[in-house]
Amino acid sequence: MLAVAVVAAVALLAVGALVVGRDGGDGDDRAARSGEGSRDRTAGAPAPAPDGGEPGDGATGVGDPYFPDLGNGGYDVVHYDLDLTWRPDAARMDGVATITATASEPLRTLALDLVGNDVESVSVDGQAAGVARAGERDLIVTPAAPVPGGATFTVVVTYGGSPQTVGDGAPVAPGWVADGDEVHTAFEPHGAATLFPANDHPSDKASYVLRVTVPDGLDVAANGLLTERVAGDGVTTWVYDAPDPMATYLVQVVIADLELVEGMGPGGVPIRHAFDTDVAADAEEAVAQTGEMVDFLADLFGPYPFVAYGAVVVDEPLGFALETQTLSIFGPDTVADESIVVHELAHQWFGNAVSPATWQDVWLNEGFAVYAELLWAEHRDGGGPEELTELVDPEGELDLPPGDPGPDSLFAPSVYDRGALTLHVLRDAIGDDAFFTLARTWVERHGGGSASTADFEDLAEEVSGQELTPLFDAWLRAPALPPLDDWLG
Repeated sequence: MLAVAVVAAVALLAVGALVVGRDGGDGDDRAARSGEGSRDRTAGAPAPAPDGGEPGDGATGVGDPYFPDLGNGGYDVVHYDLDLTWRPDAARMDGVATITATASEPLRTLALDLVGNDVESVSVDGQAAGVARAGERDLIVTPAAPVPGGATFTVVVTYGGSPQTVGDGAPVAPGWVADGDEVHTAFEPHGAATLFPANDHPSDKASYVLRVTVPDGLDVAANGLLTERVAGDGVTTWVYDAPDPMATYLVQVVIADLELVEGMGPGGVPIRHAFDTDVAADAEEAVAQTGEMVDFLADLFGPYPFVAYGAVVVDEPLGFALETQTLSIFGPDTVADESIVVHELAHQWFGNAVSPATWQDVWLNEGFAVYAELLWAEHRDGGGPEELTELVDPEGELDLPPGDPGPDSLFAPSVYDRGALTLHVLRDAIGDDAFFTLARTWVERHGGGSASTADFEDLAEEVSGQELTPLFDAWLRAPALPPLDDWLG
C-alpha cells in the first residue's frame, strides 16, 4: 500500500521509508487461515446467481476479517462514472456518481459506502429510489422495483461534501484533503467512501471515468489517461479514462497548479507525470528514472499491467507515498527517495493488478514492493536481496506474523520487512527460475482481480512442485521471527 516515510528499525531498510500498502496449522486449514473466499475476477465479474427466490437486502459488508463493515454484498460493480465539481471558495466537492453493477442475487435493497456527504437524490435505472442511512458508512438504496438476480443495473447518486478523513490517523488518516486550492486523496484502506459512493473493498474492482470540473487556473491529474479538456464559463472539465479494473482505495484526484509532463518509457509504456509548479524542478529530476524502472520490473514480473504510469508530486511534505493506480502520489520529501519511487511502482503489479482479497492479505502488497526495492538496488549498485540476511531486529519489531498483523498493524514493519524476508526465503527454497515464474504467473492468473494468501501458497506449490506449508507457517504465521540461518541454504 502506502509508503510511510519512517525508517523501520531494521538495518536493511535504511534504504528508505516503506509503504503500506494468520496463525499456523496444517495445509488443509490454510485457506481458512488466509482469507478463503477471494474473488478472482481476472476474467471479469463473477457469474451472478440465477434470478430466483424472493428479493432480499444486500449485505452491508463483505465480511473482511479486519474490517467487516467495508464493502457491500449482492452485486458487483462494473464501472464508475464520477462527475466531480470542486468549489474552492466553499471547500466543497459536488458529485454525480453513476455506478453500473450486476446483481449477484435478487435485491430488494442494496447498500453503498458513503461517508459524511449530503445526498440530494438517488435513482436506480432512471427511477427515483428510496434512500436511508445505516451507521456511519452505509447508504441503503431501495429501488422502485426489486433488481433481479443476474441483471445489470445503474445507480445514480447526486451528492456533495467537504474534505474529510476517517480512522485514527495512524499513520495516515484515509480520505481526501484540501489545502487552499490543492486537493489530493489517500484512501487506503477504507477512505474512498469519503469522496464517492462505492463498494469500498478491494475484492470489487471496476473501471472508471473521472470528470473533474475546476475553476480556470487549476489543473487536474487523475488515474488513467487524459482524454479531453472541456472549457466552460470560467471553469474547465478534465476527463480521465481508467479502463483497467481498479480497487476503490487506488483512486486518485489531484487538483492544483500543475506542470504536466508526458513521455514514453523504453518499453512503450506512456509515462506522464504531474508536479505542483512549486516543486516541479526537483520532482522531475527525482522521477527521471521512471521509464528505466518500469522496464526493469517488467523484465522480472511481466508486462506493465496498465495503460500508463507516472508520479504526481504535491507541494507539501506528506511523510508517505501511495501507489494510486497508474499515478502514484508523493510529497517532495518522499519522491526524493529512490527506494520509495520504485516501491510504489512495484505495487502496480502487486497490490494494484492483483489486489488483496481481504486486508489480512496486505503482506502480498508490501512484501513484494520491499523486495522490488532490493532487486532495483542490486541492479543499480550491486546491493540487493542478500542484504536481508543481515537484518537485525533488536526490538522485536518483526515478531509479528505478517500473514495476520491485525487491523491496527497494517503498516507495521513486519508486514513490509518480514513479508520481504518470506519471499527471499521462498526464492532460496525453490530457486530463481521457479520464483520469478511464480511472480509472473501470479500477475497473469490473478491480474485484474483480487487474490489471497492461500491462493499464493497454492500457486507457489504448483509452480515449484514442493510442499511449502512449513515455510509459510514459519514466516507468515508464527509469532516469532524465525532464524534466517535455519532457512537459507
